[in-house]
Amino acid sequence: MNQKRIYLYPFFILLSIFIIDKLVCIPQFREAGRRAYKSGQNVLIGLPKVWEEDKKKQSENTKVIVVAGTSRSDIFHEWENIPVNKNTYPFPTYFETRSSIKASEYFLFYLMTKSMIDSDFKPDVLFLEFSEEMLNENNIFSYKSKWQELMLHEDELIDIFPAFNFKFQREILMRLAFVSYNYHFSPIQGISNLIKGKTANDDTYFIALASYLNKKRPFDPKFVGIEIDNFTPQEYKDRIIDYSESQRERLLPNYAFSETEYIFLKKIIQLAEEHNIPMVIWEPQVHPYYNQLRKSITGGNLFESLGPNLVSVNSKNIRLISLNKGNTNCKTFLDSSHVSPICVPEIADKLLQTAKEIPNYK
Repeated sequence: MNQKRIYLYPFFILLSIFIIDKLVCIPQFREAGRRAYKSGQNVLIGLPKVWEEDKKKQSENTKVIVVAGTSRSDIFHEWENIPVNKNTYPFPTYFETRSSIKASEYFLFYLMTKSMIDSDFKPDVLFLEFSEEMLNENNIFSYKSKWQELMLHEDELIDIFPAFNFKFQREILMRLAFVSYNYHFSPIQGISNLIKGKTANDDTYFIALASYLNKKRPFDPKFVGIEIDNFTPQEYKDRIIDYSESQRERLLPNYAFSETEYIFLKKIIQLAEEHNIPMVIWEPQVHPYYNQLRKSITGGNLFESLGPNLVSVNSKNIRLISLNKGNTNCKTFLDSSHVSPICVPEIADKLLQTAKEIPNYK
């Protein structure tokens, strides 16, 4: 008799797992027992509120330009009001810079663009950064790191499935098959919180993040960087040579072209074309020393070689421009990878001039 009971144990264990997994489909139970949101998820949760604020600005006859990119685009965030050349763009203009996320990549920006469209928000122009580091499969900030932070819903998982390699597709199938696994569900936490009428505790962290997202950071004129020919030997070593080495170790280790990131970049472009979103894809300027180091690793000129395959010359919504060809007056750098915030007005002007070439640009 006891032996028969032992044989039934695996059945009861599997039945319990099945029941708990299906209970997670109940929103109240899922919210009580899921894992706390991490930074990438909090950004995606906070963005719909950002888009609503931007739609309100548009209703007040202000043009909204969304800036999406890494820390090289984040310098836009250091201007409360970016002076725009009226000959280039004669309208009241607001630059939405909360969409620039340091240490980010195209997987996150695809989800961000989807969020924008799902919120029925269409920017007047979208500035999307192109940096070669974002296409490194082994970049420590690639889609692999963002994937660990996210708990996407089933429709989102199905949408991104074709973009991933077999390893991540297998992971997505597991998440689709077992909802509790997707949400990192804890039965004990779920039951406890459900009894207490609580949900997973994210409030403190999200409020802190929302505060960061909503506040622009006017730069201190005393710390605007150094002119390219005015670095002292020690400053050059610290800010150019050593910083370039740190970038190589973090962003360019074992460089391998990421088909996954490339697919997400193409999916962003596809969304812009389908929804008639005027978009400028631009390559930021970096210091010549780092530019040569990066080129020796990646082969360089990815922007020029990939551009024709990414965007049709007859596109009515998208144009491309590189600002890394010695075609700016900006000679001031924070370090080897970032120009000074004082260069932002010129950058904005060049990107807006490029936007004017877009047929659907208004």
